[in-house]
Amino acid sequence: MKANSEKTKQSKKATRRVLAGVLCGASVLSLVLSLVMPPISQAIANDAQTDSTEETVMGGGSSSESTDVDNTNNGDTENQNSDETEGDASEDIVAADSTADGAEAKSTAQPSDAQPSDNENSDENAIAPVSDDGYIEVNGDVAGRFTGGGTFRLTGYAYSNQQIVINKDTTIDLNGNMLCHGSGNKDSFFVVKEGATLTIEDSGKTSGKTIDKQSRVETTAGQPATMTWEKGDGSSSNGGAPKSLTYYETKSTPNTDGLCTTETTYKHDVTGFGAIVAASDRGSVKRVVTVNEDCTLDLKGGMITTAANLGDDGHVIFSTGKVKIEGGYVTNGNGGGWGGGLCITGAKASLEMTDGVVAGNKAASGGGVYADNGATLKLAGGIISGNATYSDSVGLGGGILVSGGSVTVSGGYITNNKYAKFCGEDGQGGHGGAGLAANNGAHVTISGGQITGNYSEEAGGGVYVTNIFQHDRAWLDIKGGIIASNVSYRSEGAGIRVGQMIDAMISGASKDSPVYITNNHCMSRFDWGGGGIFVQGDSNVAASNAGRLFVYNSYISANTADGYGGGVAVCPTGKTLVTNTEGTAIFGNLSAGEEHDDNHFNNENVYNKEKNTGNEAKPHLSGGGGEKTEDRDAYNSEVFRENGHADFFLAAKAGHTDPIAAVIGKMLGGGDAQYSGSKELKEKIDIPANGGVQIYQSIGLTSGVQAGSDEATAAQKAATTFITGNYSWDHGGGIMSNGDLYLGQPADTYVYPSLKLKATKKLIDSQTDKNKTLTGNEFTFMVYRKDSEDPFVNGKFNRDACAEVGTANNDASGNITFKLGEQFAASGTADKITYYLVEDTGEDSDITYDSAVYEIVASVKDIKTELMTVPTKENPNKQIPLNIHNYTIENVSVTKHELDKSSGVWSVTNSWDNVQNRDGYYPIACEDSSVTFTNEYTPYNSYGSWTPKATKVVKGGEMKEFTLEFADNEDFNNAKTVNTKAGDKKSQTLSFVDKIEYTLDKLNKLESDSTGRGASNTFTYYVREQPPTAPFTNYTYDKSVYKITVNATDQSDKTIKCEVSYTKIFNAKGKEISADKQQPLKYGEDTSAGQSLPSFTNTYSTSLPLSGMSGVTLTYLAGAAVLCAAAAWMHIRRKANAKGGKRRE
Repeated sequence: MKANSEKTKQSKKATRRVLAGVLCGASVLSLVLSLVMPPISQAIANDAQTDSTEETVMGGGSSSESTDVDNTNNGDTENQNSDETEGDASEDIVAADSTADGAEAKSTAQPSDAQPSDNENSDENAIAPVSDDGYIEVNGDVAGRFTGGGTFRLTGYAYSNQQIVINKDTTIDLNGNMLCHGSGNKDSFFVVKEGATLTIEDSGKTSGKTIDKQSRVETTAGQPATMTWEKGDGSSSNGGAPKSLTYYETKSTPNTDGLCTTETTYKHDVTGFGAIVAASDRGSVKRVVTVNEDCTLDLKGGMITTAANLGDDGHVIFSTGKVKIEGGYVTNGNGGGWGGGLCITGAKASLEMTDGVVAGNKAASGGGVYADNGATLKLAGGIISGNATYSDSVGLGGGILVSGGSVTVSGGYITNNKYAKFCGEDGQGGHGGAGLAANNGAHVTISGGQITGNYSEEAGGGVYVTNIFQHDRAWLDIKGGIIASNVSYRSEGAGIRVGQMIDAMISGASKDSPVYITNNHCMSRFDWGGGGIFVQGDSNVAASNAGRLFVYNSYISANTADGYGGGVAVCPTGKTLVTNTEGTAIFGNLSAGEEHDDNHFNNENVYNKEKNTGNEAKPHLSGGGGEKTEDRDAYNSEVFRENGHADFFLAAKAGHTDPIAAVIGKMLGGGDAQYSGSKELKEKIDIPANGGVQIYQSIGLTSGVQAGSDEATAAQKAATTFITGNYSWDHGGGIMSNGDLYLGQPADTYVYPSLKLKATKKLIDSQTDKNKTLTGNEFTFMVYRKDSEDPFVNGKFNRDACAEVGTANNDASGNITFKLGEQFAASGTADKITYYLVEDTGEDSDITYDSAVYEIVASVKDIKTELMTVPTKENPNKQIPLNIHNYTIENVSVTKHELDKSSGVWSVTNSWDNVQNRDGYYPIACEDSSVTFTNEYTPYNSYGSWTPKATKVVKGGEMKEFTLEFADNEDFNNAKTVNTKAGDKKSQTLSFVDKIEYTLDKLNKLESDSTGRGASNTFTYYVREQPPTAPFTNYTYDKSVYKITVNATDQSDKTIKCEVSYTKIFNAKGKEISADKQQPLKYGEDTSAGQSLPSFTNTYSTSLPLSGMSGVTLTYLAGAAVLCAAAAWMHIRRKANAKGGKRRE
């Protein structure tokens, strides 16, 4: 039974173990499932939700695809509508369209095939059909059809053997068809009279028949316009009709930096137009259309042209009334009078052009347009291109000539016109004006538009305005627009030529309406030059008929001359002013260099008139026309050649007793022009910013200003006229003047005398009172000129109230010299000029600078010279005198002002009433061993300190008199000691000395600063408790040793900063601490800053039995023994229980 019972117990125990295992496994499984199931459930839920969402999205996606299709269709529709609209708005681009090709094909039927035979002429009395828009439709013989006026449209080829008279308002829509003059010779094909208006339209353009195919081409200036013609079969009265027109348009675009322009030429090939054609090979007319006084021709479309040369005094359009060109073409006038395309004549005559083209016409003068007798031209748009003068006769105006009256250009293009005949006389330049010419009192205003790519065989490639032989002056006023890439080949003024008796004023109206005169080329090998502009004077210096040019707010840069004066050159018989008052910035131009050789004028380099060759060797010099060979004098001057002439060059005949030019030292925008160069062929000069120079014969200048500098940027911001990128074979890449040239607002110029001053300098040692040796350029001194304000107002000297006019430095001997140059001011002073001589306070704090101010008063005499009378900018008809005021020195007085530093008040301490000129200089308080300025030198020194301290602590007992040691060596030789106070606090902080001081002489100076600023040094000290000879009983002494490190550094402000740290190098038992375990600590008493002091702790203890830690230890051992005994007793009792023995209590 016991065995079974035991087995049963064992079985139950096993069962309980199994159940316990199961329960444990179940618990673990439950725990795992509780952790795993929630994420799985969530994932399943997410999957279900995703499936639902995808199903929804798929449904929406299907709908979206459908929507996308709709959107695509709508977009196509929108694009189609846009294309259609764009096509309607831009007919000129039809040339690239296939539809346009079809349109061209429809318009190229032979006119002779299309015209009716003699027996097929329509009946004049027949009732003509009327279009839906009210036009009467006609074709065939239209003689008499336009009588009574009305609105007509050609439905096919039309002609008339009779003159067509328009005496009532009439509109003719050519509709892409030809209206030709038949047989017979007549003065005019059309005549508009009795106050009527004739309007010519061409709906062939809007219907797509007319094609203007444009292509970019690389060409030279002056490209001619040409026409091609279709020939008939000879059966008709008209032997030809225009097939195509080709002309060239040079467009100019300002560069992104706004300083220059870039030109691009486009070729236009025009076909499919309707036209009024006269002067066939079977008949001729003088004029295609004549417009009488008080009548109007309004050309809106189509072409007015002639198939053959015009008769004497012939023109395509002749008008004493009003001509408006709003579109269409006026072409091929040739062989008639002045104004091959249009002749506008009479006080009531006018031309207003807003669109359209005048091209391919020729005449002796005014190839495209000629206007005279007070006629008015207003050009606001359109293109005047490819017109020319005859190559066998001299004249003016390849594109336009206005003789008397006025012309205003505000838009459009005058481009690629040509003046074709060189007169054969070098140096004359009396002919030209390839783009626009004006004479006989005509007033010219240019406020917009472009005059580009024109070519003159003689002078004035772009614009030529002259009023020679007239009593009154005419004017040229340029307020905006672009004059670019024009060429004058054998005379001067590629961009603009300003002739005699002309006042030309050039100033952009605003930053939004600037003037560009750019990229023009003067290629004359004989004349002086003028790439951008040329101003014509007179060989007679006393003459008053010289052209005058006023340029305001101008930026003249990046021009080139292969002679001298890349920016501006002058060979004056007039006067020149260069100023900053609404004036100019001339810099960054190029010219020939210092070249010189003895063979420069040999036969190989001499100019050949017949061949137009020679003058190849640099520098290119003029041929000496008009006995003007002064550029050769400059060439032969070494001073001139070697000191600069890239930006400004002037050469006149010797012997002038009055100045002929003045140049101011500032530039537009207020910056220093930094001019340097030579004067009068023998003196090297620099013009100060607040100075200037007079010229009597010659000057060459180069500016030190660079593109992109502050001065250049300020000039660009102020500029509204840009003369850049121009070229001259000889001189004056930007401007060449033989007349009067004013670059800035004409105003009186005041030229102060060249005042030379001498002063002296001394430096003394304040500690020894002895002179110290000076070095050159050690100190700087300034001279200021008093203008309007008193600089001593409110008891202080205010330099800003003056104008700085000179700077100088001392030499090694202490001498200071000023050569102030000719000082200019905005307005004159009465009879005295006041200057102030001061020392510029330096930055050396070891020196006390002399604060004295010397007031120098120069009594001067004003000698006024009237250069000329000139028109004002505001009113060109108002003349004002332009004067130069030259001052001569009569007396110099000096007053010394010194500052009382304690009161801050200036007072006069000395004065000299009449300072005498000594060797060209006026000495300022430096005669008889006197010194002008005295500075004091005080050697630099600095100071710093720290206080060595340590803390003594006692634990377990009372404070005794312990001793601490401080030394600068590890052996503690000559140590300083300090004792604690017995019976006092148990923690005492003690100072070994009040402080340890450092001076500059204890530091190591930097090689870069001999004064000692920034010097530094490291000092090391040691502190410990002095080992006692008779130690106190029961006290354990702290045997620590600390090393204190002091880094002392001069702060350049007369102070030395001490950074102190300390490190324990021996521990409390006197054992040395290895270097890798030493830890530096911040020295100090500011615990919030992480600072602390070296500290020494002594411990007091007695020798009682079982006391202290030994007693504690024994107590622990006794306790452990008791525990061991108890454990042994419990083990014995369990053994007894296991054997069945009697249980013991």
